[in-house]
Amino acid sequence: MVLRRGRGSAADLHERVDVLTCNGCTDRTVVVTERYGHMERNLQHVYPPPGAGVLDPQVPLAVASAYDEGMRCLSIGANRAAAVMFRSALHLFIKDKGDDEAKNERHLKPALKHMKSSGKLHEGLWDWADHLNQLGNEGAHPEDYDEVTAAEASGLGRFVRQLIHLTYEMPAQLKRDQGIPLDGENEA
Repeated sequence: MVLRRGRGSAADLHERVDVLTCNGCTDRTVVVTERYGHMERNLQHVYPPPGAGVLDPQVPLAVASAYDEGMRCLSIGANRAAAVMFRSALHLFIKDKGDDEAKNERHLKPALKHMKSSGKLHEGLWDWADHLNQLGNEGAHPEDYDEVTAAEASGLGRFVRQLIHLTYEMPAQLKRDQGIPLDGENEA
């Protein structure tokens, strides 16, 4: 289906919508492309965004929601908003997994430092978490910082996804594999 056609010298330029269905799971994906004549030029939007909405049920709803919203922002090129939402997901992760000192911190940077010193945040993740905090601040305060680029926002999304995978999904899968029931899940 054609969404928008160009006019005048851009008459061959238009946006097209396609609905794709997965042969395996039958879920649908909406893809919007920019086309010139019969040639696809640019992928404009994909909904649902890749990576969103596919988290393990053991991921806390608040963390999953912030991550998914960040992915939706990323899919439409709202890089600042994506950075802010990924930063929110990190803050919610701390509220869930941090020690009391980290949970009681109002600001993210000192909370991250508590997580690092207590061993609740792996030292190898510290630099990324600190980077995410900084870019999230840049997204929230564009008047004080440079723009958040698509590459930066995308990198933050990958980091948060890995943090979720390592912290929530891998331990849950191990318990399932060992036959240990998880909260809120039926035994198989």
